[in-house]
Amino acid sequence: MSDYEKVVGFWSYTHRDDRLNKGRIRELSQLISDEYEAITAEELRIFVDKNNLEWGAEWHARIEAALAGTTFCIPIVTPAFFKSSECRREVLTFSGHAKSLGLEELLLPILYVKVPGLSADSPDEVMSLIASRQYVDWTHLRTEDENSPAHRKAVEDLAERLVGILERSVQVASENERVIESSEGEDSSLLETMAAMEAAFPRWTSVVDEFTSVMGVIGTETGLAAEQIQRSDAQGGGFAGRLHASHQLAERITQPVDRFYELGNLYSAELVTVDPGILALIREAPRQAATGEDLGTIQEFFSNVKSAVTASRANLPALRGFAESVSALKGLSKAMRPLAVKMESAVQQVMDGQAILDEWERLIDEIGNL
Repeated sequence: MSDYEKVVGFWSYTHRDDRLNKGRIRELSQLISDEYEAITAEELRIFVDKNNLEWGAEWHARIEAALAGTTFCIPIVTPAFFKSSECRREVLTFSGHAKSLGLEELLLPILYVKVPGLSADSPDEVMSLIASRQYVDWTHLRTEDENSPAHRKAVEDLAERLVGILERSVQVASENERVIESSEGEDSSLLETMAAMEAAFPRWTSVVDEFTSVMGVIGTETGLAAEQIQRSDAQGGGFAGRLHASHQLAERITQPVDRFYELGNLYSAELVTVDPGILALIREAPRQAATGEDLGTIQEFFSNVKSAVTASRANLPALRGFAESVSALKGLSKAMRPLAVKMESAVQQVMDGQAILDEWERLIDEIGNL
């Protein structure tokens, strides 16, 4: 059995959640792994320690092997999970690869603690992705004794579900390989996929441009409010003067903030839609180049992708600075707090998206000159 035929899982969770639950989240991974082996007589290795270099090496190796139908990502979902940039990036990156291969089931969330607003219609794209999967509800089991019949039966059911998903996924992965190796792969029409990506790219870049513009408007207004507060303090305006300036600022930026929030959601929604297609194109590119088909078009497209990645990365310092200033606004007044929360959400969506862009760039660089 090759390394990529062996079943591997990546346990995506926050260490803080594990501490708060007395180590039971990590223990659950071992219980599932043991039960899987008891059912199948095959090992299921679950990577749980993200600080271990082996995690990152195996993660990239598995993705580069097109998941092989044998790689699970298992997010342990809690309210804190959605506040973890690392966990969010893992879901977005893995989901794009899985969807591009028709292997969405390999993303198997476990809902460990109830999360308000968890819905497929959530404007938070990571929440939407999690909710749209058939997640396992563990909320009523996390306080059960691990040796109780209910807990042991739930572990068994989850291990059996992994087996079922694996059987279906391996069939899909095998079919993908057969299509790639045969002339039937042309039926998927690389050019049509590229055309769809070319149509989606302008929508996404227009969102990026407007997002930057609206952020500038809000930043200018915030700067003017800061100057107003300084003048008020110099004149002895005290807390009343600060509160007045805060209320005026809230009135001026309510409309831009609403649009900023919408754009953040649009940014991530468009990006998640585009991601699987671009990943499929990157995988197909070497085969297409070997036949000499549309080489110039492919190279031009990849050049555009890398330019978009570079431009996005260049904006990150400004985005981080904006996020810091937004956080400071929360303490100004009650009127500012909901606006600041909206802005933080929008910024988070864009920051999350950088993981997807970085993955495009990494994969394009790895295939080198076509």
